[in-house]
Amino acid sequence: MFGQIFAALVSGIATGMPLFIVASGLTLIYGVMRVLNFAHGAFFMIGAFLFYNVLGGVTGSISLLIVGLLIAALSVGAIGAVSEVAVFRRLYARDHTTTLLASYALLLTLDGLVQQIWGVSPRSQTQLPAFAGSFQILGVRVATYDVVLIGVGAVLAIGLTLLLQRTSFGQTTRAVAHDQTMARALGLHARGVQLAVFALGAALAGLAGGLISPLLSIDPSLAPTFVVQSFAIVIVGGLGSMGGALIAALLIGLLDSFAVTFFPGFAGFSLYIAVTLVLLLRPQGIFGAAFASREA
Repeated sequence: MFGQIFAALVSGIATGMPLFIVASGLTLIYGVMRVLNFAHGAFFMIGAFLFYNVLGGVTGSISLLIVGLLIAALSVGAIGAVSEVAVFRRLYARDHTTTLLASYALLLTLDGLVQQIWGVSPRSQTQLPAFAGSFQILGVRVATYDVVLIGVGAVLAIGLTLLLQRTSFGQTTRAVAHDQTMARALGLHARGVQLAVFALGAALAGLAGGLISPLLSIDPSLAPTFVVQSFAIVIVGGLGSMGGALIAALLIGLLDSFAVTFFPGFAGFSLYIAVTLVLLLRPQGIFGAAFASREA
């Protein structure tokens, strides 16, 4: 029994960490610009396809893996920056419905471009030999790549926290998120901050797409699947809360892992169960109270 619980725990955290990386970008964008971006799932999908292009679907070295992740993140970050300038910058003063419709239109556009470039046939990325095996922890076999995902997610969570809390960029970002008019009056370049934040949020989605690509089928269905999961995490964690996104992603990952291990009949429903419970018991999300008071 201990072995099953420990294995489910590791698997759940490994599932939750990439979800956090995707949702952290969505949370960051909403926290600064109040934009609920449906196209975020397309950013994830493009990152997965770009990573596949770099590695060619076959095994490679760890250095090639790093290059693939960097290309996926930087390229999708550039796409996000172009999207911010061409689409979202024109809509900040509009209502949420207009922004949602525009982001959904962008999702459909990017999905169409992906189908034109890569087609609709599923692709698969072979796992790198260095990460394809497993090893024992406390007598339990643990997949090596699960540990990699947990490590990368933890590093990014710490890095984002330090970036937002301990740097001048983070201070400027928080000022712009709190009151753009006052930030401009103080001489802060709000437009530049918005562009940088949107590019960073998109880059995180692209990075997550590359990280998860060896574990799933790479095809256009990734966009709607992961945008739903990202929004679910944002809802559970609380709009605009980075800590809430981390807790929610881990919670959903653990629920899914334990459901697969102990309650197979509920496998695949953990996401909806978590969202339903939060909406019923705490509609503002786990860490949504502080954010709600700030918005007021």
